[in-house]
Amino acid sequence: MTDRREDYVLRLSGVEVGSHKYTMICDKAFFELIGLSEIENGSIKVQIEMEKSATMLSLQFHFKGEITVLCDRCLDFLTLPLDFTDFLVVNLVSQIDETFENDDNIWQLHEKAYELDLTHFLYEAIELALPTQLIHPEDKNGDTTCNSEMLQKLAELAPKDEENVDIENDPRWDVLKNLKLDN
Repeated sequence: MTDRREDYVLRLSGVEVGSHKYTMICDKAFFELIGLSEIENGSIKVQIEMEKSATMLSLQFHFKGEITVLCDRCLDFLTLPLDFTDFLVVNLVSQIDETFENDDNIWQLHEKAYELDLTHFLYEAIELALPTQLIHPEDKNGDTTCNSEMLQKLAELAPKDEENVDIENDPRWDVLKNLKLDN
């Protein structure tokens, strides 16, 4: 696999003040480039509108496409559509302030820098756009669309309520039940 990081770098040298448009594609090779991604596959078109001034870059991103991840419940592949926007402000400075920490959406870059690597920003924006739980949606009847064989196997292996009955309570917790709280 070749290093495609340069596909996600904006060249700044020679770019004049004003508005500029770019398009990038985050596909399977992009997610492989990241390495630790839970995203198995995808194709997301990222349209970027950059407004360049002498002291700042203002970037507006529009992400649209779909990704493939593993379902948290049944471990089958799940395709999720994505359509969202994000922004990034890059302050162009003559000297980098060592105490300044790049924020999620506010960065510092030396004014003589000739490129801006967006790889990490694009990846984080996509990851943060994912739902907390990656599970198959329910059908129109309210039933899950997860792999039924896997759900049946999980139900078989789940602990039964009768198994928990014989567990003795810790006496320290029983003492706490007798406390009365005044509200």
